[in-house]
Amino acid sequence: MPDARDLRVHDPQLYFAEDGNPRSERFGDIYYSLQDGLSETRAVFLSGCHMPDIWADRPAFTVAELGFGTGLNIAALLQMWAEHRPGNNHLHIFSIEAFLMTRDEAARALNAWPELAPFSEVILNQWPKSRHGFHIMEFPQWGARLTLALTDVREALTQWNGKADAWFLDGFSPALNPDMWAEDVLGLIGQRSKAGAQLATFTVAGAVRRGLTEAGFAVSKQPGFGKKRERLEAVFGGEAPPLPIKIPRILVMGAGIAGCSLSCALSSLGLDHDLCDPNGLGAQASGNRAALVTPRLDAGGGAVAQLYADAHAYATSLYRRLSPQAILGDGVLQRAQTERDRTRFAKVATQPCFAGDALQPHDDGLFMAEALAVEPLAVLSALIGGRMIHAAPPHDIDSYDHVFWAVGAGVWDQAFAADLDLRPVRGQVEVATAEAQILAQAWGGYAIPVPEGVLFGATHDREDRGADIRDTDRLKNIDTLSKALPELAAGIDPAHLISRASVRVTTRDHLPAVGTVSPGIHVLTGLGGRAFCLAPILAQDLVAQVFDLPSPLMASARHLVQIERVLTVKAPM
Repeated sequence: MPDARDLRVHDPQLYFAEDGNPRSERFGDIYYSLQDGLSETRAVFLSGCHMPDIWADRPAFTVAELGFGTGLNIAALLQMWAEHRPGNNHLHIFSIEAFLMTRDEAARALNAWPELAPFSEVILNQWPKSRHGFHIMEFPQWGARLTLALTDVREALTQWNGKADAWFLDGFSPALNPDMWAEDVLGLIGQRSKAGAQLATFTVAGAVRRGLTEAGFAVSKQPGFGKKRERLEAVFGGEAPPLPIKIPRILVMGAGIAGCSLSCALSSLGLDHDLCDPNGLGAQASGNRAALVTPRLDAGGGAVAQLYADAHAYATSLYRRLSPQAILGDGVLQRAQTERDRTRFAKVATQPCFAGDALQPHDDGLFMAEALAVEPLAVLSALIGGRMIHAAPPHDIDSYDHVFWAVGAGVWDQAFAADLDLRPVRGQVEVATAEAQILAQAWGGYAIPVPEGVLFGATHDREDRGADIRDTDRLKNIDTLSKALPELAAGIDPAHLISRASVRVTTRDHLPAVGTVSPGIHVLTGLGGRAFCLAPILAQDLVAQVFDLPSPLMASARHLVQIERVLTVKAPM
């Protein structure tokens, strides 16, 4: 039931009144003006933040919003951006909603404005299920992205790394929802504002005016909309920094899932770059016949579970949008090997970072309903969108302003790797021609149906960099398969297997490593066996770090994956 109510993000207790407008019984308040919600949005928020003039000379513009609600403000903002977008500039939106309505409720509300239909529809098509975390919606046709924080306003502002050029404060009224307008929340807004940032809101409550002033805003009352006599506009102190003049020269080294994800992230921002891999597309571990897109199941919850939940939600959404033909199957069964596994799975299934129906108890373990089996080469091709892969950098490597290294096991051939505590893990997989009427599934190994049969494996040899095919590993893989799926294994002839071996990179704590190791040298590595889950969001994060843009990754997750933790030689202070 994809649209079922779930209390992981609090229920607003929404209902539609006789006039057709949505109201929250929880707060006893309306979502927008009963006179005309769209006109109110345009008058209070868009005009209140001096749009579209304010973004005329900004290559990247960031809008932050408190109170996503029906998505009306964002649909109207996208419409204005589409009509007045300067060149190929990019719009980043960060919105917060702790009381998420369902997709059907939002659709009913937004249907009142047919003129917004092209923009409402793309929002509704990416409407999240109820869960805790950051949810990403992408609108490449307009060069825009929305990060929707499904959490409390304080956590959202603390976890966001961005700084806004404009703010829409559109929560329920201060009298009915005082927590959202508290002094410390307004202080966080100031901390997350660029110099000269504009702010607009419908309320002129004294506590709000004082809080914004204390946070560094110059506040002014303006004529209100409809029956409201006044509204507020505010501007954050300081002068905006000068705009960058030089267009950077960028190189991405590696055309596996990490490198292709970096290429996709750069392209989404209009950043031209060269993509290089001497072995071509997916030549290493990313080139297997099939791959699973599954989150790590961490019973401890917290930041690790949140990292994988957010990464998985983004990766599966991205693959469905860019390359639906690459999807070999929906849903993956995680098989329980012991009773302890069942206890752990039951605990993981209740974690709020996953939607209520995403992880379902199963007779054989845990069914991950939103996980995918994909064809890797089709995914990689979709991510780079036809970009040429060079066998060698087309220019002297020192001439690039930024070089992104995402070379998998090739990392050990690079000088900077001497300072990184990275570890190889060799794996061999097999493809068999067989009747495989099974779900994609994992245990200590895995089995994935493919059109010609089944892919299964994999061996797991630590500190082994060999990519040779080994007969002993074929037998190991068949033995592993026979213990989980004996009927399938019985029909496989070891003499007719197609084997493939590759080396993955991991770290001591089994978490990826992302960051800058020296000026202009940036690394995405350590993805291990969950590269197709992690790479897209980590690539977006690394590009955001390098170009000082808002990241879709929570700050707690950023801390977990920072590359400094695997440096064996600490940089001088």
